[in-house]
Amino acid sequence: MKGKIGLRSLIGWVILASLGTVAFTLWHALSPVSGGKNPAVKPDIAADLKLDRVHYTETREGTKEWELEAASAAYYRDQETIVLEKIRGTFYGKNDERYVLVGERGKFNPKTKLIEVYDGVKVDSSHGYHMRTMSLQYRADQRELSTSDPVEIQGPNMQVKGVGMVVELNRERLRILGGVTTTLSSLDWKKSSRPAM
Repeated sequence: MKGKIGLRSLIGWVILASLGTVAFTLWHALSPVSGGKNPAVKPDIAADLKLDRVHYTETREGTKEWELEAASAAYYRDQETIVLEKIRGTFYGKNDERYVLVGERGKFNPKTKLIEVYDGVKVDSSHGYHMRTMSLQYRADQRELSTSDPVEIQGPNMQVKGVGMVVELNRERLRILGGVTTTLSSLDWKKSSRPAM
């Protein structure tokens, strides 16, 4: 009788230890990684809804403000987040100005209308300017595109490099936040915002 109780206790401890290991593994896998800018992507089985080839249009008072397309989308209800792959967005400014954004991955919060795009981000404006960076955010409430990453902008006869950028769509204004270096190719002349030593 004593032997049977010992065996049952041993089996119970093994089961509890296994459950603990599984719980820790799931917790570790689903916890967001701190310090990274890339969106936390859950396994496909955790998504509440998955769609291919999605298209979303946002209008205000009958005027189109932006459009968003993606090759695939996975919706996670608990985080109010849609994880996107192969993204293309078009943002409309004043006077028919358009900014076309592409990126490999990102996420969209349908409640706050916050769009975040990562990996190989490119933005091309209808006025002939091309911007490259690692990540970009669009805040619908402020009508702004922004990043804190290094950026490179090329336009007619010029190239601008810096760190951090804000594009105010309503005012059609672009600001580079720091470390700005401008190259004017037609003059083969460089101008830097950094003070001379």
